[in-house]
Amino acid sequence: MNRIAEAIGRDRRTVSRVVRESAIPPAGTLRGNPVYRLADVVDAMTARQSETAGPPSIDELMPQDRKAWFQSENERVKLDRELRNLVPVEEAQREMSILAKAMASGLDSLADMLERDAGLPPEAIEQVERVTDALREQMYQAIVADDDEDAARA
Repeated sequence: MNRIAEAIGRDRRTVSRVVRESAIPPAGTLRGNPVYRLADVVDAMTARQSETAGPPSIDELMPQDRKAWFQSENERVKLDRELRNLVPVEEAQREMSILAKAMASGLDSLADMLERDAGLPPEAIEQVERVTDALREQMYQAIVADDDEDAARA
């Protein structure tokens, strides 16, 4: 099984699993161990890969290929960070906090502005206040739900 795995560039555990799941019959035995035809294993791997419709998972790669993948992924993340495609979580949280404060401040002053500048009647102002209170509550609930999810993951 090791030779087949090495020949096709896959981890031996992956090849063993595919052989087992595909029920490939052994072509014979060698020192009491089953021997499989390379073509049968390649066919099974190809069929399995076309079923999943994508590249092999990281766990299926040979150790040296897995290492190369992780190194390239690390370089990609570094480049994305330098290009500002990725930002630290703390920075994103700080920016979202500033945005939420600005929204809350705008919602707090909206009813007064509409009463003073647009001359809305008291019934309309009450409606605006109900809507802004509901928006503030939705924002609060979204933040609390996010915090609960974060705590559950930790």
